Formats: sequence, structure tokens, C-alpha cells
Amino acid sequence: MGSAVAVAVVCVVVAAVAAGLSGALGALVGAGVVLVFFGVTATVLPPLTEQASGNALLVALLLYGTKILLLLLGAVVLARSGVLGDQIDAAALGLTVIACTLAVTVIEIVAATRSRTPLYDLGEER
Repeated sequence: MGSAVAVAVVCVVVAAVAAGLSGALGALVGAGVVLVFFGVTATVLPPLTEQASGNALLVALLLYGTKILLLLLGAVVLARSGVLGDQIDAAALGLTVIACTLAVTVIEIVAATRSRTPLYDLGEER
């Protein structure tokens, strides 16, 4: 997540230079949404899947679905509040979400390809 935070900082600085305070606020909101979205997964999912290893996929999908619904609710609230466009630059928010999501995705792919997790268990030797 450190690389994603670095990308978020760069996005905030670039947005602040390009669009001023509203750009910086948009980038902060976008970075916060992405970091919380993926941070919850990294924090909550491992303990849940250890307890319910047989249902790990179900637990992961339920967590993902819940986060998507909360993200949609947050987007609706943000759009209806009137701050999007006036106080928060929508372009900076959107571009920051894209950049941070790509950074987190690349980090996750690299971590998954470097991990030595077996695909299946052969069982105990007889």
C-alpha cells in the first residue's frame, strides 16, 4: 500500500497545481476512497477467510458486494450534496481514482505472482 500512497500524494500535488484547492480536495477524496476500499480488503479479508476457509470465496464476494454498495451510496451522496464541481474538482477525483486503482492493482498482481501459495493441498503423506 506504500506505493499506492505515493501515487496518491503525487496525484494530490499535480491536482493542486493544475486546479488549485478544489483539485487537491478532489484528489484527496479520490485517493481516500481507493485506499479505504482496498485497505478494508487487506485488513478484513485474511482473518475472515482463515476462520471460514471453505467459504473463502463466498466471504470475499460478500465483502466485495458490500463495499460496492457503500461506494455507490457514497457517490450518490457526493453527487447530490452539490459539492462536486464547486468545492471538489470532479476531474481530479476521477483521475486520482483511476491512477490509485491501477497502482493498487499492479501491486496486488506483483504480490500474487511472487507468493508461493499452492493451488491445492495434496493431503498428508501415507
